[in-house]
Amino acid sequence: MERHQPAVPAAATPDHPHLRGLTARELVTELAQKASLLVRKEIELAKAEAREQIRTEVKAASGLGVAGVCALLALNMLLVALVAALAQGGVMSGWLAALVVAAVVLAIGTVAGLIGWSKRVRKPLPTTRRSVEENVRWAKERVA
Repeated sequence: MERHQPAVPAAATPDHPHLRGLTARELVTELAQKASLLVRKEIELAKAEAREQIRTEVKAASGLGVAGVCALLALNMLLVALVAALAQGGVMSGWLAALVVAAVVLAIGTVAGLIGWSKRVRKPLPTTRRSVEENVRWAKERVA
């Protein structure tokens, strides 16, 4: 009696001639191994991408940290200016100088905050997401 050859898509055989003589069980085992490898690779990709994005977020957070420190310094300067204005009793130069310094510190903080905010991650794990979508699309085409 002749051995029944499993139906293998013609597109798969030139690249994988070893699949031609496999039984259904062997094909399922091969598929499971490949799927397992794919999942492991996707997890590795997600981890690598997450590490990179964490580094980016740390940079963004440091810019926001500078903005926070500058905001506290500006508030401190504004309070010193208020104290100087109240203490001087009408002499404007001391507290006006403190206001100018506070404005400069506030401007620096604003610029640092805007730069830090612009460096944040907007769409997490784009490479992993795209890879998973491509793999799902590929698997659907092969199953259909």
